[in-house]
Amino acid sequence: MTDLALSQARELAAAFFESMRRQDLALMVRAGAGDDFPEVATAAALLSDLSERAVHQEEALRAYADREFWDDDLPGGSLALHDRGQMARNALAGKSPFYNCE
Repeated sequence: MTDLALSQARELAAAFFESMRRQDLALMVRAGAGDDFPEVATAAALLSDLSERAVHQEEALRAYADREFWDDDLPGGSLALHDRGQMARNALAGKSPFYNCE
């Protein structure tokens, strides 16, 4: 889990506690003293998974945005010709864009 996911999980859980008028718990969570709370752990697991998927999707987008990916002058044709959308399918499936099951 990334520091960002944990920080976001703490904020989400703290907002939840504030909505229940439990400022004491919100303060604990924001201070990092409630990482074992189920609300924090659940949010962290969800956000960690979403963050990982976002990283894979960003990798695929960066590859597709690269001019060389579409360069027809490369020997054997462009990388896009060979890829045929596989990086996008991998990223959408939650795998690394460069995942190859072979």
